[in-house]
Amino acid sequence: MATIRDIAKQMGLSVSTVSRALNDNQRISEKTRREVKRVAEQMGYQPNYNARNLTNQEANAVGVIFPVNNRVVDNIFYVGLLRGINEQLTERNYVLSIAIGNTTEQVLDNVKSMINRAQIKRFILLYSHINDDVIKLLRQQPVEFVTIGKPAAGQKWLYVDNDNIKAGADGTNYLIDQLHVQNPVFAESQNGWPYELDRREGYLQAMHRRDKQAVVFSVPENDEQKVNQFIQEHPKMDGVVATDDYTGLRIYNWYKALYPDKKIEVVGYNNSLPNELTDQHFHSVDLHPIEMGRAAVNLLFEGNQDKNSAVKKRAIVAHSVGKSAKRSD
Repeated sequence: MATIRDIAKQMGLSVSTVSRALNDNQRISEKTRREVKRVAEQMGYQPNYNARNLTNQEANAVGVIFPVNNRVVDNIFYVGLLRGINEQLTERNYVLSIAIGNTTEQVLDNVKSMINRAQIKRFILLYSHINDDVIKLLRQQPVEFVTIGKPAAGQKWLYVDNDNIKAGADGTNYLIDQLHVQNPVFAESQNGWPYELDRREGYLQAMHRRDKQAVVFSVPENDEQKVNQFIQEHPKMDGVVATDDYTGLRIYNWYKALYPDKKIEVVGYNNSLPNELTDQHFHSVDLHPIEMGRAAVNLLFEGNQDKNSAVKKRAIVAHSVGKSAKRSD
């Protein structure tokens, strides 16, 4: 089996240069890194991860942290994120390790174990939230992390996101321009996620530009009576911009239960619902989670190389508005 010394001799390079190139050290040019990896593959070189990890005191694993939410496990959006993350980690000879729990305390214990016992130094959080205890922990540790979703105002870290203000406006415009909705309302959860605030802002901007009255409804988690009351108090409502597909589906089903013969158009976000749960009046904005997952890994490994570059601190993935929640696998 070829060694780093064999590769260095073959290419006329120093052992340290070859070692750095194989470990994606940014001090080595991208051209040299590619050439070293090509020769290493031709010579049958296999990296010794255990030795590398002992030297670096870092596992060849990335911790992937889920939000505390009972619905995340079967949400197609998170499955897409994991697919994108895993694709890029495989190319870098890393694996993913998942932290998930029913409570914040469970997730915190999991993450602490990853840092202290498994020597994991890189993390991707599949969410971003104000005053999150897990993020507070990571910021106190000698680790790198990326969030899916931008930080709250006044906070800075690496993140991947969509342009959610534009996505909110695009969803609203789609209802009005393509589906001829006259009075769309905006439905959000009561969690105050940053992406919800941005999508709401996009909705408000779109309604203001058209001189239409904006109506925002915070949907209670377990209070069907309040939802029915809201629907009945807004008889002109003929469309809904929902902050995500799950919220949109709940509003849609409650509306159809009250008014089975009336048509209402709904736009949700994430393109995450099975097709059998929706019909031609339910539409979704595709946020391209696979691309977001890939971008998160690339940012995690490369985002802090240039401390002066604002571009390297974030990655924005474009969204697309679809006719209905039809996914392509």
